[in-house]
Amino acid sequence: MVLQQRSQLKSAESMPGSFGGSKGETAELFAGEEIFYRQRFQRHGSVFKSRIFGKKFAFLVGPEANRLVLKDKADHLSAGQGWIFLKPIFGTGLLLQDGKQHKATRKLMHPAMHGQALNNYFATIEEIAADFLAEKATGQTFSAIDTFTEFSLTVALRLILGVEAAEFGEALKYFLTMLVGRRARLHLDLPFTLYGRSQGARRKLKAFLQKKINLRRKHGDLGESKDFLGLFLASVTEDGDSLSDTEIIDQLLMVLFAGHENPAALISWLLLELDANPEWKKRLQVEQAEVVGDKPLELTDLKQMTSLGYALKEVERLYPPVQNMSRGVLKDIEYDGYRIPAGWMVDVSPLLTHRLPELYAEPDRFDPDRFAPPREEDKQHPFALVGFGSGPHVCLGYQFAQMEMKIFMSLLLRNYDWKITPKKSKIAPVYEPSKVQDELKVNLTA
Repeated sequence: MVLQQRSQLKSAESMPGSFGGSKGETAELFAGEEIFYRQRFQRHGSVFKSRIFGKKFAFLVGPEANRLVLKDKADHLSAGQGWIFLKPIFGTGLLLQDGKQHKATRKLMHPAMHGQALNNYFATIEEIAADFLAEKATGQTFSAIDTFTEFSLTVALRLILGVEAAEFGEALKYFLTMLVGRRARLHLDLPFTLYGRSQGARRKLKAFLQKKINLRRKHGDLGESKDFLGLFLASVTEDGDSLSDTEIIDQLLMVLFAGHENPAALISWLLLELDANPEWKKRLQVEQAEVVGDKPLELTDLKQMTSLGYALKEVERLYPPVQNMSRGVLKDIEYDGYRIPAGWMVDVSPLLTHRLPELYAEPDRFDPDRFAPPREEDKQHPFALVGFGSGPHVCLGYQFAQMEMKIFMSLLLRNYDWKITPKKSKIAPVYEPSKVQDELKVNLTA
């Protein structure tokens, strides 16, 4: 019976879509980015094929596809193959790990991102946010994404790498230079190439971190540290072994990469939406007055900011931090009547899922109340909202990011005002967030 059912499955080769010419559709993907996916989804439906960088891809759209790839068949798939383009820069960090290795690393990293560790980070994040807003509220106009990346990167360098004020400029320079290597098409490690400059900065940043590791070990008291570096140094495996310095550095760089981008983008989009929806801006200000008032902000206040939580969920839905998630197929999987064989890649799209009208009413509209009882549209399906992933590879730093964004927004809403250009009415609906976010300009005033 099983053999009969398998024989009735259609070959993935017969999916709608195209493998393109001799070079596949790689050029079309890079030219269109989010529009590439949207156009093919509109043309072919929720299952279609393509060929990118010589690899055959099955693109699957919708909550059931998310469930299959992110949870049910996660052990048949490789996240490491999906994120392979990051390996030359970030080594073998968590995003590039699979199976037992991934599970063991997550277990080691978990204490650094939950529980008492979050309590320890609260005061530092608030201090950074307060100083940052006071410095930027000059009435001048800045790039929104660059400005808020500066904030989130300051938080990340302090709390992930344990960078002190005197070291900040050095670490920042190395990290930003290393990061541009993602755009390099030619992986030639020479000083005059983009990739070579990135690799040179990576070596300098690794040496910088090695010095910090040596100093921390020399001074001891690792368990009392209030940053990821100290907690990683204090961690041991189930066998009682410490992490190697190389493993620690790779994990720190990967967490730094993931931890600085997502909050910056979501804050930028939230300010755009609140500027375009003044009734929601007022509602959040009233909530801040009720929850915090004139007293100092406390960690327990964050859980009471329910309307702010809905608004953050809504920008996660409309502008997910990761628009698409790819996996390499290690063992054959089945979806919607197709057999997708080992050697292929599968790709699911939070961006497209989050705009499905069968899940979300008026999906292009900013409407945070869709997450409030009794509507709770995201609970129609457990994989309807996956901006931070789901399943065994769900974002380990989700709670950290939520705390960081709530602290920042609380200080902003209580003490500052802002304007964002261009107005949302000029750019809506936004189907290409990664391109449009670079155009956003912010003006902060006290």
